[in-house]
Amino acid sequence: MNALPREVLKWLQSLDLSISVKNPKWDYSNGYLVAEILSWYHPKEIKIHCFNNGTSIQSKLLNWNLLETFFKNKNYAIDRDVMEGTIHCKSAAAEVLVEQLYTTLTNRPTYRLTPRSHTFNDLSYQSKLPLHARATASTAIKNNLANTELETGPDTSHLMNKTQHIISLHQQHRQNQRLQDPDRFGIKPTLGEIRPKMKPESNQKDRNGICQSNQGRKSRPVSANRVPENVQFAEIKVKQSGRDLPASHMVGVKEKLNNDMFGTYQPTIKLGETNGYSAVAQHSR
Repeated sequence: MNALPREVLKWLQSLDLSISVKNPKWDYSNGYLVAEILSWYHPKEIKIHCFNNGTSIQSKLLNWNLLETFFKNKNYAIDRDVMEGTIHCKSAAAEVLVEQLYTTLTNRPTYRLTPRSHTFNDLSYQSKLPLHARATASTAIKNNLANTELETGPDTSHLMNKTQHIISLHQQHRQNQRLQDPDRFGIKPTLGEIRPKMKPESNQKDRNGICQSNQGRKSRPVSANRVPENVQFAEIKVKQSGRDLPASHMVGVKEKLNNDMFGTYQPTIKLGETNGYSAVAQHSR
C-alpha cells in the first residue's frame, strides 16, 4: 500500500471496507473490493451479493465482466489494460486501478512526481539489479506472462504476440546493458570512434576563400572552338543524286576553311533534292 498516494490511502480508510488490504496485487485481483468501493457511491446499481469473493479465474472473470459493463454504462474512464493487469496480478496494475477509481468517483486529481506507466512489466525492477542477476529471455517470459493469461487467452496468435512483445523488450533491455558496460561484454570501439574528430569548417568560410582566390586571377577569353595549327583539312568528294556541284563553290569553301583562324566556320554542302527530300552534308574536322 505504500505505492499509493497519501490522499488515496485516507480515502480507502474512510470507506471502511470489509477486507483489509495488505497486498493490492492480490487483494484487488478478483474485483470484489472494487465492487465494494463502487457500492458506496452507487448502492442501487452495485449489489455486493452478486459478486463472489473467490480466487479462481472463473470467479475473477465473472466479477470483472459485471464491473466492465457498469463502467461502460457510466462512461467511467477505466482502461481495459489496467483491468486485465489487475486480473492477472501484474505489478503496479492494482495501484493504477485504485488511483483511477479515486479520480473518477471523487473528481479529485492525484499528485505524483512521476506519472505511472501502463506497461505492467518488471523492466524497472530488472534495471535496479546488478548485471549478473538480471533475467534471461525465458525468465522474462515467465515473469511477465501469467498462467491465467494462458488459460484465458482468446487464441494462440494473441498469446504469441504477447510473448514476442516481451522478447522484444528484453532484447532492447540487453542492448542498453551493452551500452552501459561495454567492457563486460568485450565490445571494442570501432575505427570511427577511435580516430580524433576534426571540427569541420563552415561552408561560408569555404565560399569566402574560393571567392578571394578567384579575385587575384586575371580573366582571359577562351575560345570554345580553338583550332590547332597542325590541323589539315581533306577534300571530300560526294556523288550527288541530283545536279553536279560547281567546282567554284568547293574552292570558295576551301578558302574559307583555310582562312578560319578560330574554327567557327561550319560549311554545309547541299547534296541534292530528290522526291521532295533534301540532303545536307556538314564538314567534320
